[in-house]
Amino acid sequence: MKNAISIYDAKTNFSKLVARAKEGQDVIIGAYGKPEVMLVPYKKKNKLNIGVWDHKALDMDYEGLVDSDPGIVKMFEDSINKPFPE
Repeated sequence: MKNAISIYDAKTNFSKLVARAKEGQDVIIGAYGKPEVMLVPYKKKNKLNIGVWDHKALDMDYEGLVDSDPGIVKMFEDSINKPFPE
């Protein structure tokens, strides 16, 4: 196991530690020589696009969506880039 960097040293050298973590190095921060946390790079999540199956021309039952919340209908229309059927 690698030695833990003290919280004080981590605070003092935070930008350097972030750069090391982004390069893939393990950055372990601890107190009194015991590991407490690990600094890791952020992984961006993929945005969920509701209209991703639009090109498949799937039949959708819009009956259940009648009188839906207008905000939700707008989000749906925006995601597939076409108006909601009435």
